[in-house]
Amino acid sequence: MAIVYAVVARGTVVLAEFSAVSGNAGAVARRILEKLPPDAESRLCFAQDRYIFHVLRSPPPAAADGLTFLCMANDTFGSTNSLILTSITLLIYMIYG
Repeated sequence: MAIVYAVVARGTVVLAEFSAVSGNAGAVARRILEKLPPDAESRLCFAQDRYIFHVLRSPPPAAADGLTFLCMANDTFGSTNSLILTSITLLIYMIYG
């Protein structure tokens, strides 16, 4: 029950990345980033294999400047725990403005 991969991106450009597992998590995350509409706010949660992907995205005109926060968690993590993305978002804005 853990987050095994996380990324912060602007559009399809990865700004920060964390991976606790080896494999293709980064490639999968980049494919997800490419498929997200560039100007739409999104809050998504979907499953692939034994992982759940949580996505939080703000459109470019917003104060967030179009940042996308994505994490990949074990399927036992649960979608209600995706509130971690909101916490990460607030923390990043507090630190980096």
